[in-house]
Amino acid sequence: MAITEVWDGVAEVHMALNNQATGLLNLKKDIRGVLAQMEDIQLEILGERAQSHPQASKEERLACTHKSKPQVGCLEGFKGQLRLLALRLLLGALLACVTAYVYVVDPVPFEGLVPPLLSRATVWKLRSLLGPFLRLEVDDFLPF
Repeated sequence: MAITEVWDGVAEVHMALNNQATGLLNLKKDIRGVLAQMEDIQLEILGERAQSHPQASKEERLACTHKSKPQVGCLEGFKGQLRLLALRLLLGALLACVTAYVYVVDPVPFEGLVPPLLSRATVWKLRSLLGPFLRLEVDDFLPF
């Protein structure tokens, strides 16, 4: 009696697995169909964009040639170059100010900021190289 119950259980599991396999195959077919539809839709969208893009670019070129009303796209190149130049000048001025402050006023921020960024040996080499320039010796300037 126990063997027949086991065989019945195996048959039920076998049927359930067959049903699941059939369901998975159907799901796979459905997914392939949906993917094919998505590819078709994407191709249609790309085709529409390709057809509308040359018309839009021609309209933008014509709009840029009119001097009465400046457009954003017309001045983008010049404004971009101007912003890049201003950014370069600002960063250069900032670097010059920080360098002048460290060189003339106070080298302590330089000494406190650089060691965490570099190795200990590199810091000592840098200190030995730049140390004399970062210290002001007033003995030569005093009259007595």
